[in-house]
Amino acid sequence: MAHPFNLFAIEGLVDEMAATEGLDPFAFRRQRMAMTSKARDVFDAVKTLCDWQAKRPPDRALGLSVSERSGSLGAGVVEMSLDRQTGKIRVHKVWVAIDGGTIVQPEMARRNVESGIVYGLSSVLKERVTIKDGKVEQSNFHDYQLLRMSEAPEEMYVEFLERDTHPTGIGEIGNPFISAAVANAFHALTGKRLYHMPFTRERVLAVLKA
Repeated sequence: MAHPFNLFAIEGLVDEMAATEGLDPFAFRRQRMAMTSKARDVFDAVKTLCDWQAKRPPDRALGLSVSERSGSLGAGVVEMSLDRQTGKIRVHKVWVAIDGGTIVQPEMARRNVESGIVYGLSSVLKERVTIKDGKVEQSNFHDYQLLRMSEAPEEMYVEFLERDTHPTGIGEIGNPFISAAVANAFHALTGKRLYHMPFTRERVLAVLKA
């Protein structure tokens, strides 16, 4: 389970470097990173899929990250808003483009990726275990919070690149990019960085006030 956390650190740093250079996140990757053709393809695909340059509502922003797992490579974008009074982050839309080789069962694969997106958002925004006197404090779903259906993204778009190569892992590719994409969107919206997951309301408010 360490993989998403590693990408959170790596992709957050990539976004910081892009901001320091004054470059768009896509442009930074093309100009400053040795992207493989596979990476270029998935990033180009998700840029088109989300219509990256389109004007968004003033209270929303986009965040970009790579997603990699079990031989598959993807690029994902989230559109989020923030309630600055309560610190609540809401992800409204998610786009992800994936090179998973030959997709044997496309609809099943799509649903699997969508479930990974929701699972990732739940862990990034809400799920938290605390320990006191050597014991886990949470005992059930009344104090271990999960993402609710009403909090799930309104729209999720999953695109598999057409490939004739052997199939690679799809089961967990929907999760790794979420944390960094949300944190990068938060920076685009506020100019501040989130470094500590999960992004609880208390932590968000503390970052906004810092």
